Amino acid sequence: MAVFLLLVSTDASMDNSTTFEYDDPDTGNTLLCALCPPGTYVSLPCSSTQNTVCLPCPKEHFTQFWNFMPNCLFCSNICEGNLKVKHQCSATHNRVCECKKGHYWQDDFCVPHTECPPGQGAKVIGNIQRNTQCGNCPKGTFSAVTSSSAQCKKHTDCGNLYALLPGRRWHDQICSSCAKLTDKGGLKVLQDILPGLFYHQNIKMRQIRRFVQLLNGKDSRRLLRALNTRRLLLHYITQWAGNAHKHQLKALPKMLLKSGLRRTAEKVQDMVKSIEEKISVCQNLY
Repeated sequence: MAVFLLLVSTDASMDNSTTFEYDDPDTGNTLLCALCPPGTYVSLPCSSTQNTVCLPCPKEHFTQFWNFMPNCLFCSNICEGNLKVKHQCSATHNRVCECKKGHYWQDDFCVPHTECPPGQGAKVIGNIQRNTQCGNCPKGTFSAVTSSSAQCKKHTDCGNLYALLPGRRWHDQICSSCAKLTDKGGLKVLQDILPGLFYHQNIKMRQIRRFVQLLNGKDSRRLLRALNTRRLLLHYITQWAGNAHKHQLKALPKMLLKSGLRRTAEKVQDMVKSIEEKISVCQNLY
């Protein structure tokens, strides 16, 4: 049986990886034919009288390797949900997807990075291949946010200012001048650290719901149905703290006690007492 060398290229030294043996159905001869290069497909197979005819892949189709395919492959990868496009579909490659920022690849899914709560920082920041690893902030450092990337920071050195509240793992050291204390009122600092206090303490869901009910001060059934997760309840407390007035902040310990949060109430009461003592000292200086 004869073998004919029929190549698209005129280069007789073409690598064997770009050719293949083809049995011509018309003559029964085995032909050595050229494969089509990446980005093209076989429009007409070779014969004893003509070379392989290759045409470019149509839009949204590709061939990645030298081939003898009668059709290009469809770009089937769809980047949706938590996926984004890393490389667009081209004539030589399928569309390539990767996880969106804040997610990583696990068990064929893009999963959100773990968020480190206040008091913990990201020891290892996540990327598209790995999850975030959280760890408790060491002594002298803090993290006041819930974040998958924030790391622990050193407590502020108050210098010549008053250390209104000492730093903890979940909030910075609170510094203030006497002028600021007497002008704006030191209780305002509770607005910033109250949300972190709830995140940091191991408070039961029913106690948080009871506290939110007291904050709302009226029929709260519809509100509590909407705030059906711990995260939503804590977000509500954060918003409330940001808009609270001085008298509401001073009443916090009693409200916490009514909610069954004795330990938290004692902590807040100690904070209020410490702040008011420093305000009193400042007022006596003027």
